[in-house]
Amino acid sequence: MRLLLAFLGRDLRILTAYRLNALLLLSGGLFTLTLFYFLARTVGESPLVRGRYGADYFSFALVGLATAALLRALQTGFSHAVRTAQNDGSLEPLLGAPLSTVHVVTLMGAWPVANALLRALGLLALGALLFGARLQLHPVSFVLTLLLSALAFCALGLLSAAFVLVFKRGDPFTYALDALSYLFAGVLYPTDVLPPLLRTMGRLLPATHALHGLRESALRGAGPLELLHTWSTLSIFSLILWPLAAWALSAARRHVEQAGTLPHS
Repeated sequence: MRLLLAFLGRDLRILTAYRLNALLLLSGGLFTLTLFYFLARTVGESPLVRGRYGADYFSFALVGLATAALLRALQTGFSHAVRTAQNDGSLEPLLGAPLSTVHVVTLMGAWPVANALLRALGLLALGALLFGARLQLHPVSFVLTLLLSALAFCALGLLSAAFVLVFKRGDPFTYALDALSYLFAGVLYPTDVLPPLLRTMGRLLPATHALHGLRESALRGAGPLELLHTWSTLSIFSLILWPLAAWALSAARRHVEQAGTLPHS
């Protein structure tokens, strides 16, 4: 816990040293919400969204955008932290700590994870307070779904960090997964509109189940019993991805140490 607080405190100090970043993030969020608010007014009532979630299109899109922004930040946050440490020369001393590679990289990504969660919740709050989004939030269901979704996507973020550790550049698989999630997971439209084959492909993406669970708990107020299947699916993703991520990071570290490229940026 002391190490976690130390990493969070360091990154928070860096963030507050550049206050313009916070202003840009806030203005960017407001711009996106304004854009989709007027788009929703143009689209009008969607019988499919109303029948499935009992919500208007703006509320539906709001949860989708907040979730997509969160999951993308979790996918890229760890690799960005590793790449930053490579560039400023702090990666080698950090990996020299008496901790496993996955432990060190997880601590390095602690602030990006916390920041992504706060930004997603901020988008939902702004959408409800300023744009009148109708959220029927079930607190317990929503928080548990959020945590299970974040857990699965943190593992994907660690896999991306392993790629960056070796190749010292962005992971193309992360961007491919992000694009597939927007297309097939139902970020901006219900998956019901997809052809059966694409709908089946969408079920292979963790984002599909994260979006479903968060919309059920935020728009319909679904309780825990209604979300057990979604939670089980997200847990299975985590059980598969976390050991894979730990192995990938260990293998990546062995590779750069043997190749002598660890201190190179």
